[in-house]
Amino acid sequence: MNTPLSAKYYVESEFFEIDKEKIFFRSWQCVCHVSEIAGVGDFKTFTIVDENVFVIRQSDDVVHAYYNVCRHRGHPLVEGEGKDKRVLVCPYHAWTYEINGKLRRAPGSVESDGLSCDQINLRKIRVETFCGFVFVNLDENALPMGPALKEYEENLLSFHPEPAKLKFVCETEIEHQSNWKLSVENYNECYHCPTVHASSLTRGVLDMEGYTTIPRGMTIWHDGKAQTRNEKQYEYDLEASSRAGDYGAYWIWPNVSMCCYPGGYFTIRQWLPIAWNKTIYRYRWFSSGNICDDKVRALMIKHRETTGAEDEGVVSKIQKGMQSRAFEPGPYVIGDGRGAMSEVGLRHFHNLYRDALGEQEC
Repeated sequence: MNTPLSAKYYVESEFFEIDKEKIFFRSWQCVCHVSEIAGVGDFKTFTIVDENVFVIRQSDDVVHAYYNVCRHRGHPLVEGEGKDKRVLVCPYHAWTYEINGKLRRAPGSVESDGLSCDQINLRKIRVETFCGFVFVNLDENALPMGPALKEYEENLLSFHPEPAKLKFVCETEIEHQSNWKLSVENYNECYHCPTVHASSLTRGVLDMEGYTTIPRGMTIWHDGKAQTRNEKQYEYDLEASSRAGDYGAYWIWPNVSMCCYPGGYFTIRQWLPIAWNKTIYRYRWFSSGNICDDKVRALMIKHRETTGAEDEGVVSKIQKGMQSRAFEPGPYVIGDGRGAMSEVGLRHFHNLYRDALGEQEC
């Protein structure tokens, strides 16, 4: 399709509920890096819109995922993250589960209650490890994540051959006063970069000449080169690896991107929908192991204060503009269909969205 999404999909709350059910409860969502749950009993919680889940390592090779809901009265079993959890005890009535999800004990129960521990288990969720990260999917019938992303994985490995060994350093969250789709769209085009990011991203970080945006199935690939004409925005070594001078930002439907910065820096980005007009843009920063933590933190802070703040401002203003009775979406600017000034990524995202909703034209 060549028609942009109309405003109603961003400004009417009913479509947020549709997005929740048809997109976020049916897609692969990134919870954490494998190193964050490296030991048996290590766990981490995650929220998918309004569903709370957690992943926990059972053994060296097995990670399970569950709804974070006790089977008795629904109280959350765990909070945040933790290490070496050997049993899961509900803070409400102390129902106790094995980390394999099986109920071990219900205090005070007697035979006449008809309660059988053998028949009560935590609700499992599909889980998969991809490129060193743990993903979950609430859809029991979802296709596996990995097979459809083989080319994506091979490309990422050219930057980081052992992604499971990436080192987590820090994270930041930016609140966007916008619909999640606006935040994702802003990411998937660089048409705005020369104006919005003229003093940050396009000066001292990326060379816009040769920058490409290329849709590939359920993904969009952004490739570029480190800029060498100006003073660097952050410290990096272009000789650190064979691709240390390259930039790659690789988005996966619907709301995650793995981003390789020049010099071996890595960030995984997520757009977490909170309401029809509110999104959390989460950046989790890693290094390939040869960069000191202080340099990674410095890049995080620099990005938050420049590119991140600039995007935060524009998407909130777009959200307000779309609520105007005067707004009608303008046509795509496709141009050469791949360069920095093309909205080919925006068009691709809209068509993936239409497919998810089962609509031919929005």
